Amino acid sequence: MKELQFNKSADLYNLILGGLIALTSEQKIGKVSYRSVSENIFLGKWLKRAKKQKRYPRSLSIDIDSMLDLYATKNISGDLAALFYHVFSEFQLFKNMSKIFELSPKKRFDKAMNELTKDDWHISLPIKHDRQTGKPYRPQNDKEIFTTNWYWDDAFGTKEDLTKQVSIFVVSPPQSVIDCLYRHGFILVKGLSSKDEQGKCFYQYMIFPENKYCGEVAMPTKYQNRPIR
Repeated sequence: MKELQFNKSADLYNLILGGLIALTSEQKIGKVSYRSVSENIFLGKWLKRAKKQKRYPRSLSIDIDSMLDLYATKNISGDLAALFYHVFSEFQLFKNMSKIFELSPKKRFDKAMNELTKDDWHISLPIKHDRQTGKPYRPQNDKEIFTTNWYWDDAFGTKEDLTKQVSIFVVSPPQSVIDCLYRHGFILVKGLSSKDEQGKCFYQYMIFPENKYCGEVAMPTKYQNRPIR
């Protein structure tokens, strides 16, 4: 699925919801199959009609054109349905994360790290590493979470609030880390991923003050199943 940036407005939510309701309605009566090719063709045509009939505010014109460009470029392989469901899930995630947490961001982050430690994750926040002269860091553990001084220094203020964007790096399949931090009130955004010469995979994730994020969200397990059927 092509990564696209959207304005995350209520109007966009209404557009995405409208498209998914139209799709699932046609699927329930048997006019559209559940194959990704059929879903993609239906949503491509639905977007074209929505644009032609001016069903949605002008503020969404760039978003609609971006999706239509994806459809035109990838055609039947563009998987608009996956994109629609991802954006819909992201809205639901952000809505549910707007609740008030009793503990400060630092206390919630520390609790998440303690939980992961009990699940055999090795936590190194931060590692001792010289950015200018040091060799690339090589984790010694199969399950590890680490970051460096330049990301970690002054990450939390005197009131234990998160003061800046922070990157953490995960070695080993990261879903349990994503889920744990979600439970403690943090949305993770995907960064770069890589693999070292020994075959270990590194995943970068970013957290933002007050979850005011930009980029592609790493979805918790709770939001990975299609929410509309």
